[in-house]
Amino acid sequence: MTSIVERRPVVFTLGTAIAIVAVTVAFRLLVAPLLPWLTLDGVGLVLNWVFVLLVVGLVAWLGWWEKIRLTAPVNRRALVYLLPFAALVLLPVAFGLRIPEVSLVTGEVLPVWATLLVLVVGVALGAAILEELLFRGVLLRALESRGPLVAGILPAVLFGLTHVSKIILGGSVAEWLPSMLLIIPLGIGLAAVTLRLGSLWPLVLYHFTQDVTGLLAASQSSLYVLSTLGLVALVGVMGLWLLWQDHRVFRAERLAAASDINDPKPT
Repeated sequence: MTSIVERRPVVFTLGTAIAIVAVTVAFRLLVAPLLPWLTLDGVGLVLNWVFVLLVVGLVAWLGWWEKIRLTAPVNRRALVYLLPFAALVLLPVAFGLRIPEVSLVTGEVLPVWATLLVLVVGVALGAAILEELLFRGVLLRALESRGPLVAGILPAVLFGLTHVSKIILGGSVAEWLPSMLLIIPLGIGLAAVTLRLGSLWPLVLYHFTQDVTGLLAASQSSLYVLSTLGLVALVGVMGLWLLWQDHRVFRAERLAAASDINDPKPT
């Protein structure tokens, strides 16, 4: 028996995005009164891992460990498409790193070792597992029946829009809007490369390392920002090109299958 994810993939995808925002709002309203000593960073950290558990539970319920490419071998020929992503990881390193101040409890700043632990494990690892399993895993796989363009672009747009949770957790529109405009082309590139690699693990590893170096980035100079924008634009264009090539193959195969049905070969 097919699940709703397979029967109504677009509805499920849009519903998932709405659910993410709704859970974030509910969590903020419930946790703030119950745990008033938590800062917004503390609330965000807890919520991050709540979502990880929910997404892992979703994959387990669907039984999609294999379908979302967690057990598939990597297509090594496609590893070349990871080069722009590697540049994004190394860019903050080239401009210098620093350990920021992080406070999870009101009035207390974490020591350096605890800050690194929170950023690397609590934030970066959690985000890599959550977002790759959901957006490049479940949603991409569910939408593949609609063609590579839909499967790659729709989750990427929602990937950016659902980061509105930053505003819900106390951020500003001025912070969210630029990040959303970066996240969408990045999501398109990630989706396209996932389809080419045939495996999700390289993207989980990339996402983790990118978040680590990004969170530790010391520079916000104009050169750093422009370099980031240029690399993200390159990733987005590359992703659209790859998705378009895959979509042409997808459409040709659909037309060939329809032709075979309408004009069956004599036996």
